[in-house]
Amino acid sequence: MMISKVLRGTKLNLMPKQLERLKSFETCFIEYPAITEIYSIFDQLRFNHSLGGEPESFLLTGEAGSGKTALINNYLSRFQSGSTWGKQPVLCTRVPSRINEQNTLTQFLVDLDGKSGGRGIRRRNEIALGESVVKQLQRKSVELIIVNEVQELVEFSTPEQRQAIANTFKYISEEAKVSFVLVGMPYADVIAKEPQWNSRLSWRRKIDYFKLLKANRQLSRASTYGFDVEQKKHFARFIAGLSSRMGFDKPPLLTQNELLYPLFVMCRGECRALKHFLKDALLMSFNENVDTIDKALLSRTFAFKYPYLDNPFECNIEELRLHQIDSCSSYNLNAVVAEDRILAPRFTDAIPLSMLLSKSGLKA
Repeated sequence: MMISKVLRGTKLNLMPKQLERLKSFETCFIEYPAITEIYSIFDQLRFNHSLGGEPESFLLTGEAGSGKTALINNYLSRFQSGSTWGKQPVLCTRVPSRINEQNTLTQFLVDLDGKSGGRGIRRRNEIALGESVVKQLQRKSVELIIVNEVQELVEFSTPEQRQAIANTFKYISEEAKVSFVLVGMPYADVIAKEPQWNSRLSWRRKIDYFKLLKANRQLSRASTYGFDVEQKKHFARFIAGLSSRMGFDKPPLLTQNELLYPLFVMCRGECRALKHFLKDALLMSFNENVDTIDKALLSRTFAFKYPYLDNPFECNIEELRLHQIDSCSSYNLNAVVAEDRILAPRFTDAIPLSMLLSKSGLKA
């Protein structure tokens, strides 16, 4: 049996095995050393729960598309039992859309219960809600609480509201002996600068975009850009991991320079953009009935997805220009207008690959 879908007027007739391969690739996760270290911190915080000592907390930040949510979902998959009544070693929740103490506690109870509702819960006062949360955490043997999208505490609350939420988390953490992991955008570190949070966030890590370049400071104070060999290997290993999960009998060779550099130009080091693009390429290989992914297919995928951009797969390597993240997004606490508060990440100027490949490198 074939499964037929329509995409922009192009009829895609997918066999069930092909659809399964797409789903498998969509949900695959590549664990690299920095992720393994983060997971080891999660495990240590859970172990500390069994000791009954004072809970510590962990601030994990990263740009949009760096893989934070995928990291969380992959860790949670280790503990899925399929039952809402059994133990729940790790609770994942998020900041409610309207930030206040009552809504935060209500969100905890909804996530602990596994239900989308909350009728009756909201009629309780904050003290009763807090006690209910602690009892539920103890009943379900929760060892770690992960709060995702925590940057919204910065975006949509006043210092007084953040103080109230901090007190709420402190109460829950101390009463249930559970550590918190706060996950969000880089500017979520604004939270860590406030005294109420600073002393509790004893663990901090950042998930970076992939990079290819490094700037070497010279005595003249100018910078010479060159390839970061370790970072390039890291990026190549990640791509090789994705290639091996596409389901081909022989994984496509995507780590050769003629493909590696255009792939980096396409995604600028963003994990999510890279994975989505390779999923689109896999889908195109099904549509064209080919059993691999090569430069020509990647070029057609790029032309289909980004017809308004120059196609890096159509350029000679020497003609490519690289951009990589230079500084992370930040939050301007002194901004008068709301639109000016969040400052987007900055990327390097276009760096010609031809000059990087020369012996002298590129001076900035």
